[in-house]
Amino acid sequence: MKIALVADVHSNYFAFEAVLRDIDNKEIDKIFFLGDYVFGGYASNETVDLLMHCQKQSQKHLIISGNIDKLITPIEENADWIYPVNKQIYNELGIERISFLKSLPENILIEEEGISICLCHNPSEIEVFTLVDSLRREHNIPNMRGLVEISDDMKSDVCIFGHYHLFMDEKVNEKRFICPSSVGMPFNGDPRAQYMILDICEGSISTSRQYVEYDKLKLIEGFDKKGYFEKYDNWSMNMITTILTAHNYIGTQDLRR
Repeated sequence: MKIALVADVHSNYFAFEAVLRDIDNKEIDKIFFLGDYVFGGYASNETVDLLMHCQKQSQKHLIISGNIDKLITPIEENADWIYPVNKQIYNELGIERISFLKSLPENILIEEEGISICLCHNPSEIEVFTLVDSLRREHNIPNMRGLVEISDDMKSDVCIFGHYHLFMDEKVNEKRFICPSSVGMPFNGDPRAQYMILDICEGSISTSRQYVEYDKLKLIEGFDKKGYFEKYDNWSMNMITTILTAHNYIGTQDLRR
């Protein structure tokens, strides 16, 4: 069985669309979507619509929410501390899309070919990577001590998660930790859209990293056409710089502008 692992789209619709096309060209049985679909690009509506379309296409696909999806949906209660851009994203999403995001579970426990798998966005408050460089995160390494601690409480054989925007496939205490990097905003120095293919065969798991080119010029043009540069200049430049360099510039400037 081959499963595509997709995480952290962050409203980068062009990257998301390119990855789904790439998946369509491969013999993939199902897709696991691991959260954080909005906030990053300007195309939150298109991104959520495409995700909803994937859900309708096949009941085999599994979709969970991420921390940003939970952050954006109750914005009316959080309006005092959320970035102003989120209010526009919230208003543009509309009731149907917001209801869809709110309906998503935070985690799912399943079994595939005798292997128990937990899908979550972030497996623990314990960091799974050791932060060597907050900007160039390709230098960060797995936090083995933290993974051991997390594995002690794991109820599944495998934990598949997103959140970190980096690849991981580590085995600790007979437990497996798998992270497929990020579709829309990788932090590993490679600006291509990224995901993973999980291959389960006769009780054994293997993973392969996937890299997909997409049209970044269209993405940048959209920030201008939708007026994001004018209204949210720091936020837009942070997001674009992060997407184009695959280094984490988020928060290096005041994102309230």
